[in-house]
Amino acid sequence: MRYLVISILFLIGLILQSTIFSHLTVAGVKPDFVLIMTVFYALLHGSKEGATAGAIGGLMQDLLFGQNLGMNALAKIVVGFSFGMLEKKIYKENILIPMAIIFVATLLSESVLYLLRQYEGMSGGYLGALRSVMISAAIYNSCLTPFIYGKFYSSSTKGLLKVTER
Repeated sequence: MRYLVISILFLIGLILQSTIFSHLTVAGVKPDFVLIMTVFYALLHGSKEGATAGAIGGLMQDLLFGQNLGMNALAKIVVGFSFGMLEKKIYKENILIPMAIIFVATLLSESVLYLLRQYEGMSGGYLGALRSVMISAAIYNSCLTPFIYGKFYSSSTKGLLKVTER
C-alpha cells in the first residue's frame, strides 16, 4: 500500500514540477520533488526502502520527462540508498537536519546526472555546472523542505507511509 501511496505522491510532485513550478523557476532551476520525497522516505525508512522509492520515482520521472531512460532512476537510487543509511543516525524531528541533507542530496543527484551526461558525450565543466545549476537547485530544494517535511514525517510515522510489520 505504501508503494502505491508514494507513487501517487511522486506523480503529484511531477505534475506540480511540470506545471506550476515550471513558472516559478529560481536562477533557471525548478525543484525536484521526486528527489525531495525520495530523501525523506529514505531518511525515515532506511536504505533498502530509499533505493526502492528512488527507483520508482526516478523511473516515473524518466518516463514522463527524460530523454534517456534510467538516468534519473539511477541518480535517485544512489541518493535513496546513500541517505537511507542515516535513518538511525540523525535526529529527524529538527527541520534543519532534513534541509541540510536535501542540500547535499541535490548536489549528489546532480553530480550523478552530470557524470551520466558526460558518459553519453555531453560536454561542459563540472565547476561551471556546479555554479550555474547544482547549487541553485540545492538551495531551492532545501527552501521547500519546511513546507513538505512535516506532512511527510507524520505520514511516515503514523499515516499511510508507515511501514507495518507483518
